[in-house]
Amino acid sequence: MSGFLGTYTVNLDEKGRLNVPSKFKNILENKYGGQLVTVAMEDYLIVFPNIEWEKNENRMEEMAPLNPLERDEVRTYLSNASDCEVKSGKILVPAFQREAVGLTKELVLVGMSRTFEIWAADKWKAAGSR
Repeated sequence: MSGFLGTYTVNLDEKGRLNVPSKFKNILENKYGGQLVTVAMEDYLIVFPNIEWEKNENRMEEMAPLNPLERDEVRTYLSNASDCEVKSGKILVPAFQREAVGLTKELVLVGMSRTFEIWAADKWKAAGSR
């Protein structure tokens, strides 16, 4: 079974939910289960299945807690993260993350093999992506 591949356009509903494309949904359900972690980056969200998130947590635990740069990096990353799950084929994106990356109605989901990204369609286009 391959990972998350391709680009899909979806809409965000008034409650902040998006329909997961069937290909991504099948991978989430069959390979990973429905538990996710979303992380707000500068212009997009990264969606991690829990097992992939745990790999990142393990790397962060190895960072030096007394090194101010590494501590700042971990703090930024974790403070912008949220637990989510797929329910009835939908993901509810927390309001603070929608606001942080400017998600409104039209979204683009971008497969990144073990993770996928959620972009506002206008930011995806402005980034020069297709």
